[in-house]
Amino acid sequence: MMNFPELEVIDDLVAEDWWAYVTAKGEERVTRVSIGRPRTAPEAMGGGWYCPIKIDDFTHKVLCLGGVGPVDALANAMRIAKAFEDSVGGVSPGAKQPTGERF
Repeated sequence: MMNFPELEVIDDLVAEDWWAYVTAKGEERVTRVSIGRPRTAPEAMGGGWYCPIKIDDFTHKVLCLGGVGPVDALANAMRIAKAFEDSVGGVSPGAKQPTGERF
């Protein structure tokens, strides 16, 4: 098992967007999706890679997804984004950031 860092924030963003969706209760929501640049994990055996991702209403914290290379790690992070999209029945990317929230 690879050891990846526990991050509080993603400090090297590759992409960030706001996705709008409708909850199962019919409430309209907007959530931030943040994906960081893949990085090497020198402490991992074989020199693995990880890619950080955070989806505010889904992961609730930064997850570091592993891979055997940078593209594999990024692909694994994107699977989390797809899982969120599927779990809410679809999203509308490029939504307007909610007002009154500080990030």
